Amino acid sequence: MLTKRAVAVVAAAVLLSGCSDGEPDTRKPSKRPTASTGGTPAATSAAEARADVRAGLAAGGFGAPRFTRNEANGPFAACVLTAVLPTAADPDRKDTARLAAEMKRRGWTRTEFWAEDGLQMLSLRKTPWTLDVGGGTVPKDRLALPDGALEQDFTGLILSLTDRLCTDRTHASLASTG
Repeated sequence: MLTKRAVAVVAAAVLLSGCSDGEPDTRKPSKRPTASTGGTPAATSAAEARADVRAGLAAGGFGAPRFTRNEANGPFAACVLTAVLPTAADPDRKDTARLAAEMKRRGWTRTEFWAEDGLQMLSLRKTPWTLDVGGGTVPKDRLALPDGALEQDFTGLILSLTDRLCTDRTHASLASTG
């Protein structure tokens, strides 16, 4: 039985419908971009973040994601990319650790990792992005997708890639007009 926390975290990471985010990115990101003045890390572009995620998933032995935007997020739809990667079995913690190691090599900082009731949750940050990766099996009656109910249990990875600067701007814009 899944705990309420496990279901809530995975459900929060699942915003899974929408349209494609554009053409695939094949550029290799720089190891640690820096701003031209001051030496502080520059903001990572969406293309660089997607390339990092693809490399991390490949290092863990997972497939390539298809990122989407969920228009149901309203004004925040432009700020969040999501993807699902079905797997034959629950993702192994060692594979998730390899994913995390590659992301660290690319400048991402792990902020959380936990495993509970057969589910895993990995959170990483790199300016301005937050990546949440949920893995495991979610029973079809515990997960509602914007496209409708699942016909079977979902096993695999659920990814949510959020541009925090975009969400901050959207919050500020909504606050100033409300």
